[in-house]
Amino acid sequence: MMKKTKSMEKRSMPVCFTEEQYKKIEEIAKKNGMLNASQAIEKLLDE
Repeated sequence: MMKKTKSMEKRSMPVCFTEEQYKKIEEIAKKNGMLNASQAIEKLLDE
């Protein structure tokens, strides 16, 4: 049986951004070696 870790938890809170905000999040994610904005948001939620 697999043990659940924080990264495996499902999140169900919708988050809305303007197109400009989302592009900025994508830029920050890429600068920090992440593949997309979702990874950046997950990292922020874990901190």
